[in-house]
This record gives sequence, structure tokens and C-alpha cells, in this order.
Amino acid sequence: MSESDTKNLQTFTSGPLRLAILKRDPVPSKILPARDSWILLQPTHAVRVCTGEDREEGVIRSGDLALLLPGFGHTLKRHHPGAHFGFTALFLEGPFPEPLLSALQSPPRKWQEASFAVLRSLSLKQLFSIFTQELAHPDGVQLMTRELFLILLGAELARLTEKEDRGRFPYRLNRSTLQLVLDHMETQIGSKNSVPELATMARCTPDHFIRLFREATGTTPHQYLIERRLQRAVTLLASGERPSDVAKILGFYDASAFTRAFKRRFGVPPSEYAQEAFDRQFPKKKD
Repeated sequence: MSESDTKNLQTFTSGPLRLAILKRDPVPSKILPARDSWILLQPTHAVRVCTGEDREEGVIRSGDLALLLPGFGHTLKRHHPGAHFGFTALFLEGPFPEPLLSALQSPPRKWQEASFAVLRSLSLKQLFSIFTQELAHPDGVQLMTRELFLILLGAELARLTEKEDRGRFPYRLNRSTLQLVLDHMETQIGSKNSVPELATMARCTPDHFIRLFREATGTTPHQYLIERRLQRAVTLLASGERPSDVAKILGFYDASAFTRAFKRRFGVPPSEYAQEAFDRQFPKKKD
């Protein structure tokens, strides 16, 4: 069933599958990137695959069939400035039958590191071509045809990756990536530490990063940063720094914002804590 039919873009859906046929770039924002979809993509001309802050992941050549992994926020750009490109893209959103489910849950590690993979299989390219033509047909595809395509797709992906080093797709931040993000937040504790910047370090979209960070730490990046700033504030105040200076050092909007956050966390304003810390270090002598 066609959702959109224009001179430049056509889209079709069938259950968990969505087909987009773009004749000429630029790519409409509603088509790419897709945060939670696996994408089978075949461009008409070579395209550069980028993620995050224009980080180039690689090139998909004209006519190649590639699988883009979810969670990376892919964008497509011309490989040559003067060469327009189009593509046929199939978005797979699940649920998936076996063996496709197993193939997608445990892709090769090199796919995960690159965020996409070019699929070197003539059989797979033929299967993709036949199915997308059927899906774009005015009568659409039958449920049995769709399920058969997904089963065959899974079988061919499993065959392609049989001897590869495989690992479960990182729906959670791995330890090294999380530590990289936390170390950056710590060294830049007084800076803005924007979510898009942190998400780029984790190689995923901002929305996906917030969800993964919460799963890994139990809190949001913003809440974590505020807590670390307040813990650092305790140390600075105890060492004799003035509350107004601490607010500037740690990147609070102003002294009053720092005072409210500190009192909410510790039950006393920072000026009172600083005085108590001073009195403990330099107790008054009894007469």
C-alpha cells in the first residue's frame, strides 16, 4: 500500500516493513535517519555514510546492498559533490522471525564498529530486488510472501556471517564506552557537556544515548552531571573557595541556581556548609 507517491519519493508499508524509493537527493528528514530500524539500502550512485557530528563511516558504491544498524543516526551524503544519488531503502522494524532475529541480535563485531555493512551476496541482492518490486506493486504483498522474505533474508545473513566474530548487538553501553563518556564529563565538569556531544562519543543518537545512559547508571546525563558537580562543590567549599566562585567553576547558571541545587541535595545552603567546614578546620580557642 503506497503512503506517498510523488515524482521524487515513494513510500510503501507492509506490516513491520517500510519501503522508500528516492529518485534524487537531498534525503527528506522523514526518511533518514531512523533511530530504531535496521535498513537495507541500495543507492543509485555512491553515497557517504555519516553519523553524529558528520563522522564519516564509509562509502556504499552504486548498486551495492548495505545493512545499516539502528541507533547510530545515519545520514547519507554525496560521495562526489556533483553526483546526485537516489536509493531504494527497506526499513525493518520487527518483530522478526527466526533465523532473522538471531542474525540481527548477533551481527559481526566489524559491522557494529562500522555501524553498517555492505552485503557481498548476489542471492541477497536478487532477493531484495524481487521483494521491493513486489512491495511497490499496486496490490502490495501478501503476509506469507512477506514472512518468506524475512526468513530467507535471515538465512542468507546467517550464511554470510557464519565464520565472522559475532557478538550481541550493543543495546547497552559497553564498559569502555561508558567510562570514556564519564571521564569526559569529569574532566569537563564545568562545561556544558551537551547530550549530542556525548552521544557522538558513544556513536548513537541523542535520544538513544539518554536511554542507554539511564540503563547503565540509573539516572540521566543531566542528573548525573549535577550530582558530580555538587559532590565536587563539597570539596571546593571545604578547601576555602567562596560559594560564588564555586558556582562559576562548576558551570552553574548563577550563584542562586547553585544555592538551590546544593540546599536541595544537602539540606543546607553552601554558605552555611562553607562556614561549618571552616569552623571544623579552625576551631575557636577557648578562653
